[in-house]
Amino acid sequence: RRVLFRSIRCGFLPIEWVIEFDFGRIVPIPEFKKVSRAIEKHKHHDGHFYPPTLESVIVVNLVKPKKTQKTKRPAFLYPVPPSHYLFITPPRAESNIREGSAGFILHLLAFIFHTRLQFADWFYDGRIPIDWVGKEVHNPKQAGTFLSLAYKVWSGWPPEVQKRYTNILYMFSRHYVYEWEWEEFINQYLVLDACWKMAEMLFGLNVGNVDKSIRGLHKRRLAALRSKFDLPGDDFIDAEKLVNLRNNLFHEVLWHGVRPGSARSRSEYHMPTRLEVLNRQLIFALINESAKQQKVT
Repeated sequence: RRVLFRSIRCGFLPIEWVIEFDFGRIVPIPEFKKVSRAIEKHKHHDGHFYPPTLESVIVVNLVKPKKTQKTKRPAFLYPVPPSHYLFITPPRAESNIREGSAGFILHLLAFIFHTRLQFADWFYDGRIPIDWVGKEVHNPKQAGTFLSLAYKVWSGWPPEVQKRYTNILYMFSRHYVYEWEWEEFINQYLVLDACWKMAEMLFGLNVGNVDKSIRGLHKRRLAALRSKFDLPGDDFIDAEKLVNLRNNLFHEVLWHGVRPGSARSRSEYHMPTRLEVLNRQLIFALINESAKQQKVT
């Protein structure tokens, strides 16, 4: 008899939906509206929740702790009130469900709702997007259908592949932390490389069949990914520009030819944003192509 793991609280997800999926469900906590008002009160006008300011104190007695001078700073790690319960039945016995199936569902939710999520008693670093800008999900049933498909596919992968995919989801959601575009670019390129590795492991993808006129390993990898998953071409993300930015930043500490932090992309060609869109399509494609391979519906 399958048993639902209860009391796995997580958040903050700014949508008061009950999402049912095969093997589990996501349910708002009874205090959802109260928590939501508190988050909204402290949300920045740019739509993010920022780390609170902390300072050290000396506890002489519990009535009046003494503040320590010159210790105020933004919190490096901080908790956020939970918004939902995650109920889940793992496909097999797990020694650490948070690093396994629960972690996968949590970060997949963050991915499809364009935010960051964490378990209630685990901490965040950096800012968290609160205003939902997602376009993929229109109602709870649609969300549940995709979660069911993805969970079946994930459950059919070997543990090492499961871990890689969950890490991809986690790292992708961290791009919201970064405010310098060159830092966001690094984050997105890490995700792109990890997606390539997964495509290698799952589908045997390689650069052997790529047009020989395309020179350079990273451009050939991108060409192979585009061909396999029907991704946008150079009219959307120019492979030459992408790889040049990558090589100059990783090997010469140059961003658009100058010191990182002193130059920005032209607004009409913001490479980190284009790479984010490409990675989002790849992350969906890895699930959908694996579903075909596993004959999962």
